[in-house]
Amino acid sequence: MAHQHYEQWLLDDERLNPEQERDLRIHLRSCPECAALARANLSLRAAPVVAPPQGFALRFQERLAAQRKTQHRRSIIGILLLALAGIGTLALVLLPLLPYLALGPEQLFTLWVSNLVYIAIVVRTVSAVGLTLLNVAGAFIPDYAWIVALTLFVSLSFLLKTSTRRVGQFVKTAV
Repeated sequence: MAHQHYEQWLLDDERLNPEQERDLRIHLRSCPECAALARANLSLRAAPVVAPPQGFALRFQERLAAQRKTQHRRSIIGILLLALAGIGTLALVLLPLLPYLALGPEQLFTLWVSNLVYIAIVVRTVSAVGLTLLNVAGAFIPDYAWIVALTLFVSLSFLLKTSTRRVGQFVKTAV
């Protein structure tokens, strides 16, 4: 049974028209959950309003100001720690590059070119070794095993993509 609009009528402070009141009374006779809600609502409305103790608002405002001051102090400390960590990380990354600042432009260019040549040689060697290993493995491993391995790889990739999408949707709904 749809309780939503009856619950809204019970908890709202607005006046109901006669037709709504009649529908609500009929529903309250047949629904124990809404009847209990109506009794609880009447009890709460009938309860006397108690004035807060003397000085409550002042103590609350002082406590709120102290919490804000503490939170501000924590924020400043967090920002300083983050800045120090960033500076430390930057120093660790840039420290090995300091000797290169003493080199002249032609020495620096020569060093860059030699590093690029070295990287190209490493990539060429690794690809040659990889192709040789694939040729050797291709001779020993039957074709159906390659097909099974490829199918397994594609299936695991699909499962990973699906699960990350679901986790992302869960996080969006949780926030």
